[in-house]
Amino acid sequence: MSGRTRSKLVLSVIVAFFVFQLYLLVKSFPAEYNLYLRFLELVQVTDPFWTSFWFASELVGEVGLIVRFAGACFALAFALLLFKRREIAFSHLRKAVLFEGAYYVFILPFIVSLFARPNTSVVNLEAGLSYALQIVLVSPAFFVLYTKIKEPNLNLVELYRWSAVAIVGFTFALWVKHFLMNLYALPVSVVEPVLLVGFLNSALTTLFAGSVLMVAFLPLIRRKQLGFNSKLAGVGFVLVGFYFLVYMVVSLINRSYLSFLGLTELWAVAFLIMGVGFLAEER
Repeated sequence: MSGRTRSKLVLSVIVAFFVFQLYLLVKSFPAEYNLYLRFLELVQVTDPFWTSFWFASELVGEVGLIVRFAGACFALAFALLLFKRREIAFSHLRKAVLFEGAYYVFILPFIVSLFARPNTSVVNLEAGLSYALQIVLVSPAFFVLYTKIKEPNLNLVELYRWSAVAIVGFTFALWVKHFLMNLYALPVSVVEPVLLVGFLNSALTTLFAGSVLMVAFLPLIRRKQLGFNSKLAGVGFVLVGFYFLVYMVVSLINRSYLSFLGLTELWAVAFLIMGVGFLAEER
């Protein structure tokens, strides 16, 4: 596969990421205003400290959303330069990586709110566990990758290694987010076929995708070589995109799935394009 073809595949995923983050950001402002009105109601009748803490954590999360969108802008600039000029703009790439890793850290106050509030529930604890695991799986690897890109004497072995770790960690974070969301927010049934498909999809698809990508990128992670199994990586990327394709189909049938569609990482359906591209390349 030519470098231009691969840059086109990268661009397709990043454009999807950028558009979805823009949608979330625009939608978030009226949502925050509605939360503010809700806060004014609740603070009069509930514990003022924890109600204020909850609202403050929502505001911090909004800042995180802005940070993530800024990262998406840098990622888009990187992908466009790579595609149009075949220029690797490391300055844009490292900012995109830093902001994406930082985005998850802004969820920390919300996690504290979910775990520590006096009237917390099992659902809150499961949601808090999901967010906490996502931070562990994404932020450290992205921060280390940022430092590797920032080094004046770029070490390609370390750059590729931590890029592979970041991709694998991010994929497992996708599995954690959507599998646990299926448990605490969506209906589960082994009798109703649509719900069974939705549950098996959330339980297995991205988990298998992460495992496949880990095997594909193992030579990079172990620093044995700069190459990787592109066909196997293609299978992993297809599985990531396939999860979201199945979720969208299920959401057309089940209203509960549809109501949580905006809370998924729906942009990642574009990994289908990247996966098919990798599978189609000639050796």
